[in-house]
Amino acid sequence: MEFCIIGSGSRGNMTYIKSNETRILLDAGISLPDAKKRTLNHELDLDNIDAVLITHEHGDHVRFLSTILKRTNAILYINRLSFDAIPEVERLKLLNYRIKFIEENKKYRINDLEFLTLKLSHDSANIFGYVFMAGEKRLAYITDTGFFPIHYINILKQVDAIIIEANHDVTMLMESERSWYLKERILSPLGHMSNHICVQILETVLNGRQRFVVLAHISQECNHPDIVDNDIIQVLKKTYQGEIVMASQFEASHLYKI
Repeated sequence: MEFCIIGSGSRGNMTYIKSNETRILLDAGISLPDAKKRTLNHELDLDNIDAVLITHEHGDHVRFLSTILKRTNAILYINRLSFDAIPEVERLKLLNYRIKFIEENKKYRINDLEFLTLKLSHDSANIFGYVFMAGEKRLAYITDTGFFPIHYINILKQVDAIIIEANHDVTMLMESERSWYLKERILSPLGHMSNHICVQILETVLNGRQRFVVLAHISQECNHPDIVDNDIIQVLKKTYQGEIVMASQFEASHLYKI
């Protein structure tokens, strides 16, 4: 299995995942031309996508959904609540394409690629995390959630790579010029995971199997690479031997293979 985080953050989210027989995009918050520019050196075939999966309906995850479906003829996998919460003008465009409605805590198969839906917590109509499975390989994707449900902890212990949210440093958020309403929203169970929560989860689940950890959805205004490095990466490196990297809002990651 291969994966590349094409963009992660409030300005647009998209991840490419490939197995032997299947290519998918997770979220559609970046245009296809922009995605191609970002991944030029990776030689990804973004025109031949089997499916587009959606975590939730916020604009930074679905902004270019209809145009990507038109260009690729991919099948859309989305929860019904998320679909119904998309603005009507955009939702009506999606009816022209093939749609598969998915539910929480269930497994689905696209050719040789399986995925499991994880119910997370966000101020959206619905929010899914995912675990992708190809043969014996496992990739987990966990972002846009105020916390990580404890009953999924054992699942993360059995994956080969984790993409997980490290959205904000609490002190930076509280000292920012953001409104109190926005600060409370971000800090709530329906908000985003802080560096502190992220490192607690990773310290619990990392056990030697995971080759890669990608820290994602990092806030530009309320987080900083130096803080992420000090509070998460350096802490984990005391016991974890794998690779830990930060995803970018504006550039694609490496193409990782597990």
